[in-house]
Amino acid sequence: RANFANYNQSRWAGGPTVEFHLPYRFSIEFDALYRTDRSNFNTTVQFAPSANAYAISVYDKSHTWDLPLLLKYRFQVVGLHPFVSGGILFTRASTQSTSVYRCTGPQGSCLPADYPIQGALGGKLDFTRTDRGVTAGTGLDFKTRLVTITPEFRYSRALQGNAQDDRFTGMVGFTWGKRR
Repeated sequence: RANFANYNQSRWAGGPTVEFHLPYRFSIEFDALYRTDRSNFNTTVQFAPSANAYAISVYDKSHTWDLPLLLKYRFQVVGLHPFVSGGILFTRASTQSTSVYRCTGPQGSCLPADYPIQGALGGKLDFTRTDRGVTAGTGLDFKTRLVTITPEFRYSRALQGNAQDDRFTGMVGFTWGKRR
């Protein structure tokens, strides 16, 4: 049995952000960040000891929205505008999955005659799922008269579903409006 998996997250994500300023240097932020993900999975499976193996290939493409709701705290440092944030993350992924099951032996040799599933396997499957998780970040605001540039480093962890992975993301935000 040989397994090979390859996962690629889009290099770019983008979307709108809304931030409400609260007293004592706190604020609440909501983002809607869109990205695409692609994965390939290849393996070989043998259904019975006397049967030849199947080569299985699965290709997935997901259109993903990350929707974090963050509580943000800004530190008061002369000349700098650092902050920390933390909150909950909802991830909505719509996935198109294509799978191909190919017999590695001669025609009809992969499954025994009495096996309950016969014929070609594979096909297309579309599904959507929503996962919940946690997220935290730290960054720095660079303010000009009309624009604020915010490099940020964010950690996210899904707490349910198949995507229980740790994700570290570097991002840069641009917000327009009067300086606070």
